[in-house]
Amino acid sequence: MNGGGPPETAALLPAPGQAPTRGCSLAGPRMAPVEHLVADASAFLRGAPLQEIGRRVYTTREVLAEIRDRAARRRLAGLPFELLLRQPFPEHVRLVSDFSKQTGDFRSLSAADIQVLALTLQLEAQHGGGRPLRTEPRPQVQLSLTPRHPEAPVDVPGFHVPAQTKCPGNEKIPLVAERDPGDPAALADTEFSSFLFWRSPLPDIEEDLEGLLKADPLLLEAEDPEGQESGEEDGWITPRNIEQMQQSSCWGSEPAQVQVGCITTDFAMQNVLLQMGLHVLAFNGLLIQHARSYILRCHGCFRTTSKMTRLFCPHCGNKTLKKVAVTVKDDGSFHLHFSQNPKVLNPRGLRHSLPAPQGGKHASNPHLTEDQRFPQQRLSRKARQKTNAFDPDYVAGVSPFAEHDIHSRAANLQIRDAALGAGRRRLNPNMSRKKCLKNKRPRRPAQPQQHEGGRAGLEGRPP
Repeated sequence: MNGGGPPETAALLPAPGQAPTRGCSLAGPRMAPVEHLVADASAFLRGAPLQEIGRRVYTTREVLAEIRDRAARRRLAGLPFELLLRQPFPEHVRLVSDFSKQTGDFRSLSAADIQVLALTLQLEAQHGGGRPLRTEPRPQVQLSLTPRHPEAPVDVPGFHVPAQTKCPGNEKIPLVAERDPGDPAALADTEFSSFLFWRSPLPDIEEDLEGLLKADPLLLEAEDPEGQESGEEDGWITPRNIEQMQQSSCWGSEPAQVQVGCITTDFAMQNVLLQMGLHVLAFNGLLIQHARSYILRCHGCFRTTSKMTRLFCPHCGNKTLKKVAVTVKDDGSFHLHFSQNPKVLNPRGLRHSLPAPQGGKHASNPHLTEDQRFPQQRLSRKARQKTNAFDPDYVAGVSPFAEHDIHSRAANLQIRDAALGAGRRRLNPNMSRKKCLKNKRPRRPAQPQQHEGGRAGLEGRPP
């Protein structure tokens, strides 16, 4: 299944607030099979042995529609177990959608991913034994116990900070002006009179350097090549320790009996499952270690918003919102975790000029502003008759006498019930389109006719 590579490993992530469990390698100590296992498309694409992980394997029709690889379709047709197809209830789909909007993963989830999460929630409610689940993400608080800067102001209005050191008795500290100008201590104090707080002088390192120069040279021992090689491999994943690294990435010590679990390698799905309190299964170490919450940050005006469904910045109106991980400090302020990639915004497709605006009821214009007006893109009247159940000539299902709309402009433009995307296209909309001239041959130039006397085509011309 895996082409002679490292064996597939299954890892179980614990739900927040519970005792950690351990996911074991399938080649090593086996984990107890999950009673009800919900599989994502990644499990079928990577050829995971689902019959060894779960007793009953569930999935949705949307997941099967995502599998288009020929090898994966062949493995899917020859599964050694029964694959159960289930559709989640609408209330569970709504709960998962609202929860993912609060965690900030809604934009990273497709319709099939939400269906898988909702099916896992539905099976947990049916077979989980009434275990309480979260309806909203738990706020993450990061304690920042950093010491105060020595130059930080201490006279804050409304607060009283007592002095750390007190003078013994009635001893009076002489001011700088009252001291003897020849006193070296007074000269040292005058050097720092421009600062708000006293700083210790810089250490004198000349004596330390002289001591190092006078020290006896150390005898360097011959280095062991094997020890050097092992030292270079510390912290790196090599073919020798890949199985150990995959097993060490699993948490806990003993596998637990799990009733309902979801196997996926999508990090956004794992983040939602963990914060809801559901069990997550992963293989080959493709799992997250910490659950995170996200917000949107505008890279144009540097404002933030927690509404993850927005496409344009609510402050400046530009389409420069990017997802950023966030944690809350002990004082209630947000701590943003930025990406180290300098190319956060993709400028691809912005070098071309905007196309000329189109009119009509089927116009296709780029979405540039939030309050931009768009045509309704309705289907034709004949196409709407196929779904009109109150029509007296309505025939349910596929009928050989059903009328199909193939001549209207909506049918020629392939108008479907899909929402318009935001942003600009990557291709140049102003480039000329070449017309197909496959069956047309270029005309040959007309040959002049030869007449008597060697004069070609001169008869009939005016003098």
